[in-house]
Amino acid sequence: MDFRILGPVEARRDGDWIALSGSKVRTVLAAMLLAHGRVVSDSRLGALLWGWDPPVTASAQIYTYMSRLRKLLGDEVEIVRRQPGYVLRAPGARIDVVEFERLGRLGRQALRERRHADAQALLTEALGWWRGPALSNVTEFLLEAELPQLEEARMLALENRIEADLALGMHEQVTAELTGLVAEHPVRERLRAQLMTALYRCGRQADALQTYYEGRKVPVDQLGVGPGEALGATYQAVLVGELGLRGAGAARGRSDVPAMLPAAEGGVVGRPAELSLLTARLATWTNRPRCLLVTGMAGVGKTALAVRAAEESSGHFPDGQLFVELCHPDGTPKDAGEVLVRLLRALGEPGLDGNFPRACDRDELVRLYRARTSGKRLLVVLDDAVGDLQVAPLLPASPQAAVLITSRTRLARVAGADTVVLAPLDNDESWRCWRRPARSG
Repeated sequence: MDFRILGPVEARRDGDWIALSGSKVRTVLAAMLLAHGRVVSDSRLGALLWGWDPPVTASAQIYTYMSRLRKLLGDEVEIVRRQPGYVLRAPGARIDVVEFERLGRLGRQALRERRHADAQALLTEALGWWRGPALSNVTEFLLEAELPQLEEARMLALENRIEADLALGMHEQVTAELTGLVAEHPVRERLRAQLMTALYRCGRQADALQTYYEGRKVPVDQLGVGPGEALGATYQAVLVGELGLRGAGAARGRSDVPAMLPAAEGGVVGRPAELSLLTARLATWTNRPRCLLVTGMAGVGKTALAVRAAEESSGHFPDGQLFVELCHPDGTPKDAGEVLVRLLRALGEPGLDGNFPRACDRDELVRLYRARTSGKRLLVVLDDAVGDLQVAPLLPASPQAAVLITSRTRLARVAGADTVVLAPLDNDESWRCWRRPARSG
């Protein structure tokens, strides 16, 4: 069985298309496919079919649509009544959105590990599952509820694929595509920065600067705000000539660049402002190491946000991305020496067997760590810190480095301007998190 929602909602069995008549039946099928095997409640189905004003016969009509789908899809698909709604099970079925998400995850992982050719191939295959605007033949209510996040996932995959293209030296091939994308999405600053990079590498520095000047006006005219710091950092890099390939081809084969970021299962929900702030700060170079803090109560999503921000910012840190958890599974804090051994091994320090170091070794470990990180563009993610004393020995000795910390408490060494406080999600956002679970922290 083959299901498709990244375009018109369609189903196919043994190569033959199944006649799904009416937008209501297609809406019910798409809603259950998007639930990824979880129950879709009657109330949600009613909202997706009729909006805020479902008919008094809504339950009976939903039952009718389910019966019709069972007959159309046959024995390969099981649609089960499970209070408070229905669940669809289709073992062995191929679902385009599932394939897109799987390939996208693998592509992002390859990009983090600087396997740019693999990333390009995986992300190109992921984007190949799109056949046009997703959910193009369902109700307006399902479209409004689901299309924005699907489109955002597509754009992120496209931006990541272009990042891999640029790393592979394909700036001439992507310039025309980027020109069209920037015209279509003028407020997406990552695309504009990528176009500036491609133009600069094509020897068109003046055009790259003109692209920046045009982009500087767009957020002011459309949103009433100035351009983000990430776009400004690209502008500065054009001015000082820092957008060359810098041996990107050689970097693909490097084994000394750590890539420790965990795979981010699911997505960051309800945090666009916080994510934008973190990525902008990570893209801004200063004359001292940047130290950013994400804080909030347990389970609010600190780790998921930090990993996503680190993932999107990895291109600014060509010397690697380090990630370490600062607490054991039972919640007790790890000794800084234990953490330093893990970080040093990732950085290629010889002679460390991974045994827990004696207290008298800690000063030597700090010295080695600072020597290893000196002058490097590293991003260090310290997850679940308990306090300043635990963090202090883990700060790299490089003004080009950045440290992203998650903690349930505020840290004195992190300035207020560099602290992001996460409040609990509201009911709608919590519902989305439940539907698409993400790593929490």
